[in-house]
Amino acid sequence: MVAPMNRSDQAARAGSGGRSRGRAARGSWLTPAAVAKATGGEVVQRGQAAATVTTDSRSDCTGKLFVALRGQNHDAHAFVADAIAAGATGLLVDRPRHELAEFERAAALRSAAPFVVRVADTGTALLDLAAEHRRRHRAKVIGITGSCGKTSTKEWLGAVLASAMATVRSPGSFNNQIGVPLTLFAIEPGTKAAVVEIGTNAPGEIAQLSAIARPDVGIVTCVAPAHLEGLGSLEGVAREKAALPASLPEDGLCILNGDDAACRAMAAVTKAEVQFTSVSRATDWFATDVRFHSLGTTFLLQGERPVTLPRLGTHNVYNALAVIAAASRLGVAEEDVLRALAAVPSAARRLEPKLVAGITVFDDTYNMNPQSAAAALQAMAGLAAGGRRIAVFGAMRELGTHSERLHRDLGTEVVRSSQDLLVCVGDDAAPIAEGALAAGMAAARIHRVADVDAAFALLRGLVREGDRILCKASRKVALDRLVDRLVASLGVTEAKGGGAAAEHS
Repeated sequence: MVAPMNRSDQAARAGSGGRSRGRAARGSWLTPAAVAKATGGEVVQRGQAAATVTTDSRSDCTGKLFVALRGQNHDAHAFVADAIAAGATGLLVDRPRHELAEFERAAALRSAAPFVVRVADTGTALLDLAAEHRRRHRAKVIGITGSCGKTSTKEWLGAVLASAMATVRSPGSFNNQIGVPLTLFAIEPGTKAAVVEIGTNAPGEIAQLSAIARPDVGIVTCVAPAHLEGLGSLEGVAREKAALPASLPEDGLCILNGDDAACRAMAAVTKAEVQFTSVSRATDWFATDVRFHSLGTTFLLQGERPVTLPRLGTHNVYNALAVIAAASRLGVAEEDVLRALAAVPSAARRLEPKLVAGITVFDDTYNMNPQSAAAALQAMAGLAAGGRRIAVFGAMRELGTHSERLHRDLGTEVVRSSQDLLVCVGDDAAPIAEGALAAGMAAARIHRVADVDAAFALLRGLVREGDRILCKASRKVALDRLVDRLVASLGVTEAKGGGAAAEHS
C-alpha cells in the first residue's frame, strides 16, 4: 500500500456500512417545539413531527417541514398552500398566519393540519435548523472549498466514500446558504460521512457555513481570481477560503494544495493536522509522471503506483489527490479508493468530451474563471498530436476591475498552450483576442463573433475531422447552446475518454 508521507498515526476512522437509506418521520427530532427552540421561533399551530426539511413547494413534500424562504424576486409564503397540498407536515414562516395565502382552505383539506412555527427570518432559521441537525448526528463531515474543482472533488469523494460506507453529498452545486443546510438535512442516524461543498460570493459566507457544517476534514482545492466583484482581490479570495481551515477542530484534518502559495499559507490558521498535495514535489500526497492520453490522465501516486483517471487535466490530478487523502483518513482502503476513482462518471459540461463525426468537442461550459480556463488549455495542449486545437471562449464574469487584464492574460495563455485557432464569442470576450494577438498569434487564426448563433455558423463551416474543440465561458454566456447545436448538427457518438474541468467558487 502506498502511504502518505509524514502521515499521522492518529487518523480518525469512520465506521463501515452500506448506503444511505430512506428517511422516516419516526424518531425525528423535528417536532414543533424543537423547531421553535432551535430557531428562536414561536409555535403557532401544533402537529406531528416532520421527517426532514424542504424549500421547494413543487416537490413531494410528504412528511417534510416546508421553509418559506424570501428572495429578491420571490416569496415562498405565496406557495404554502401548494406545500400543504404536496403533503407538508410542517411550515416554517416569518409572516402572520392570516397572511399565508390559501392556508386555511388548504389545511382544511387535510385530515391533520401541518404544524406552523413563526420566526423572525426564515433564511436565518434554515441555517439554525441545519446547525442543530448537524449537532445531533455523528457523521464525519468533509467540507470542500476553493476557487476551482469543488464540485468535481465533492462528486469523486462522495462516490469513493459511498463505496465503503453510508454517505451523503451535496447534490449538484448546493454550496450556499440554502444548499449547505439541505445537504446537512440528508444526514441520517446511520450516515457515516457527509461531503459538503462550500462556496462563496461575499466575505464571511464560508465562515458562516463552516460554523454550521462543523467539518471534521477540510479540503481547499486552490485560490484563483473568481468572484472578485464580491471579494475584491486575490488576497480577499484567500482570506475567504481560509475560513474553512480555521474552522477545523484539533483532531481534524486539513488538506491543502501544496503547489498553491495561498493554500500553503492556510496551514498557519488551522488547529488541525495538515496534509499537502502536489504534482511538483514530494509532499504528504503527490503525483509524478503526469501524462494525458485517449483514456484520460495517468500518474504515479507517491512516485510509485500507477493511477489512471478517466479525466483530462493536471487539475484533476489535484482533485484525485485530495480525494485519496480524505478517503484514507476515513479508513477506506487504497485499493477501494483507486477502483472507485476509475469508475466515477464524467461531470456534465466540465471538460466533457463529445465525439462528433470524428471531431471531439470538449464541453466545458459549466462555468469559467481564469484558472479553470488555463487548466482546460493545458489539458488540450497535453493531448497527443493530431487534428487542430480550437479554443472557443466567451467572457468570464464577476472579475470586477481586473476583468480586462485577466481576459488579456487568457489570450496570452492561448498562445502559450499552442492552440491552433481562437474563437471569441461576444464583445466582452474581445480582450482575449487582443491578448492572443499581442502574444504573437496570427490575426488569421483569431475569429471574433457577435454571439452563439454566429459562432455556430463559423464553426459549422470551419471544423474538420480530427479537430479538438474546447468550448468554455461563464454560465451566463450560455455557450452550452453552441455545444448542443454543434453536436446535434453533426450527429453525436459517445466518447471513450473523459474530463472534468474546474468549477467556479
